[in-house]
Amino acid sequence: MDNWKPITDSEFDDLFSAEYAELDEAQRKIFEQFRIPFWKATIRRSEMYGDEVAFIVSQKDDGVLYFDDVEYGFNISTVDNEGKILDPGGSTYTLQEAIERWFPKNS
Repeated sequence: MDNWKPITDSEFDDLFSAEYAELDEAQRKIFEQFRIPFWKATIRRSEMYGDEVAFIVSQKDDGVLYFDDVEYGFNISTVDNEGKILDPGGSTYTLQEAIERWFPKNS
């Protein structure tokens, strides 16, 4: 983690565009049902590293799909009313892999 630098907004925009381009029509249809304008949530893995930021890309109720630039992958969690990720995941899934694993096929 010593060499880690947070992803910038423009780097994330580029990464998301590339990942979204990899989705097939069915995956896009599923994703678009829950897609929201990106917003940043607070994530805390430990007191040592303090608060970090994750990009939320879709949301349904209090559940979110977000990009974690430390793990460099998409994860799911719940968020509280203040936008804090409550249960940080550790996956390194691409957007395509996350959709396949977490979104219902018949949404």
